[in-house]
Parts: sequence; structure tokens; C-alpha cells
Amino acid sequence: MRRGYSDQNNRPSSERSSITQKKSLGQVFLNTDWPVTRVVEQALDLGMKRVIEIGPGNGILTLALANAGIKVTAVEKDSRFAQRLQDMITADSSNKLQNVEVLNVDILKFDLAQWLKAGDGIPCGVVGNIPYNISTPIVMWVLPHISAVKGAIFMVQLEFGTRIVSEADSKNYGSLSVYCQLRAHCDFNFKVDKTCFTPIPKVDSAVITLRPRSKLPASGKLLQYSETVCRIAFAQRRKKLRSAVKQFMSKLLEDNCPIDLNRRAETLTPEEFVALAGFLFASNL
Repeated sequence: MRRGYSDQNNRPSSERSSITQKKSLGQVFLNTDWPVTRVVEQALDLGMKRVIEIGPGNGILTLALANAGIKVTAVEKDSRFAQRLQDMITADSSNKLQNVEVLNVDILKFDLAQWLKAGDGIPCGVVGNIPYNISTPIVMWVLPHISAVKGAIFMVQLEFGTRIVSEADSKNYGSLSVYCQLRAHCDFNFKVDKTCFTPIPKVDSAVITLRPRSKLPASGKLLQYSETVCRIAFAQRRKKLRSAVKQFMSKLLEDNCPIDLNRRAETLTPEEFVALAGFLFASNL
């Protein structure tokens, strides 16, 4: 995880490293071990045997995953931490880190499909902290491949995690909620208070899990149309659907629409967005 983790003596990892933290990369450090333990437990419960770790930082979660028998591909954008982790592997006389591969690349440029293909059927997953400023791009990077993994376990900003798991007609429900829930089961695992970090950030965090759905409510073109309708509707969320999606409507369609057009976007479940898109774009499917 990009936030480093405390060592076995419960000393913050920032005290064990001379590397200066970069605020631009979201580098703050946990000062307690319990979130690491719970993330590893969740990975094992989901059956992960091979994972991508996003932003390993000082490598404490990396070590915990490796000790649990999970093969780790640690993807670290900061070359300083990537080199530090590689040095740890080289100096590891116990061989606990020999199943860890370190890649100094930007996770958004990493070819997840190719990595999955190279796994030879080994149960895979994605874990790590998501930097707040690129949370949505990373989730969107994972979602198209969620059916090919056991799950994605992420530490995120609390508000962001709440948005992902929120249900229709709640204040945090939005297009991100719909996008994620159309493709995955979204679970809120636990909150991590901001006081668990050094330096203390301005917001609390949470660990969430995205798990593949056994059957998608939509796929292919219908999924794309559903996301398009969702995005447009939420961009005008104060308007009734009749006004928000009028560009796709004719009088005939309006009269026969299976969804009440007097409703607003935040009241529709992900499945209802699929039904609306299927109706609006039936001739294109």
C-alpha cells in the first residue's frame, strides 16, 4: 500500500526510512498494524494466491502478504520506494520475500489483462491503497477485469468508499455507485480512523472490497449504454428523468417507458438504469 505500515515493534515506518514522503503521491504512514492483518485475512478468505499490490511504500503489507504465502507483484510509482523494496528482497536471507516482484511503473499504465493472462489460472486479486487524487481512475482500471479476479481490496478515503457502496435514494449514491455495482459486489469492510496515520491526514479512510458478480445485469453494449444514461442523468440530478434523458426520447418512447420519468436519477437502482437503457437503445442492441 502507498501508505507504509508499522513494523513489528509498532514503530511507524516513517521512522525506519530516510525517504522523504511526497504529499503528491499520498504518502502517509499507518502507525498501527491491525489494518494490515485484516487486509491479509480478507485476501486469504477470498482465495487469493497471487496479487498486484498498488503502491507498496515501505513494504510492510508486502511482507505480510508474502508471509501468508501469497505471490506479490508490487507496483510502485516512486522509484525510491521501489528500489528500497528491491534492496529488502536482495538482503532477505530468510527468503520470505522471494515470491515478491517489484515493478517501478505507474499503476494506470500497467497492463492488468496481460498480468492476469500470465497467471496460468492461479487465483488472483488486487490490493493496496488508492491515492485520493486518482481513486476513480484506478477503480475504473480494475472494473473491466473484476470477473477475472477473486476481488480487489482497497484502502480509500472514507467518503469515496461510502459512495461506492451506497444504495439508491441515499445522499452518497451517484454514478460511481452505479458503475461499480453493475460490475461487482461492493462491500464496506471497515473504517480506519485518521489518527491511525502519521502524519494525520484531514480525512478518515476505509477498506472496501469489490468482488465479481456471478451474473452481470448487463454486458457488452447494454452495459455501455447503461453507464451513458447513468452519467447523463446524474449530471442533471436535480432534474426529472424526463428532462435529463430527453435527447434519447421520442413521444412514443416516453409514453411506453418502463421507468417512471417523473423520478430523479438518485432513486434508480443499477438494475433500473439497465432497464431504462435497454428500452431507450433497444434498436441498437
